[in-house]
Amino acid sequence: MSTVEYHLEELAIAKSSTDARKALPPLPPCFASILDIGCGAGQTLLACNLHHDVLACGIDIDEEAVAFGHAQLDRERDGHLNLACAVGEALPFADASFEVVISRVAVPYMHIPTALAEISRVLTPGGHLWLTLHPYQMVFEFLGRALKAGNPKSTIYFCYALLNGVAFHLTGKQWRFPLNRKRCESFQTTAAMTRALRQAGFAQVEMEQNPHRFAIKAIKA
Repeated sequence: MSTVEYHLEELAIAKSSTDARKALPPLPPCFASILDIGCGAGQTLLACNLHHDVLACGIDIDEEAVAFGHAQLDRERDGHLNLACAVGEALPFADASFEVVISRVAVPYMHIPTALAEISRVLTPGGHLWLTLHPYQMVFEFLGRALKAGNPKSTIYFCYALLNGVAFHLTGKQWRFPLNRKRCESFQTTAAMTRALRQAGFAQVEMEQNPHRFAIKAIKA
């Protein structure tokens, strides 16, 4: 599946009222600014139907996805969304720039303590955070598929992601993938994320986890 095909599918899911795969953040009743980390083509921000007075920004490392998102926004005449290429571990925004930060399955690919520190930095005091993450069952599933397909590269990678998740759970530390230093994928657990969020200055942490979904809500102290 190409990048454009993937994001067309994601946009369709985000706009659907019946698709079970749709996941939207529980937004506070009143806020003036929101950042989506790993925004893709901006599908989650679009689906949130934000008021035009809200400052809405999205960042993603995928240049093709961001370009596709700009084209989509032009077609929909939705000029109040701002998309840019950037990485979650080094956000190009000033301190306390946003009242809400969301990220749907992007943080699992990052160095999580660094990403959470950056999120905390750009959030206002009392700001809201919503994340969806990778439960350990998901990484086991990906590893099983790689083994079944006889794909050595994917098998090595998901073995790394599995071990990285164990390290994150036990010690709070992660290691970047030796063959691609931009990657730091792991699975996440309630214990590891509770510890990491507290260290980054978050309180009132709520978690929802099952084999297919791991969602977190938190407020910056």
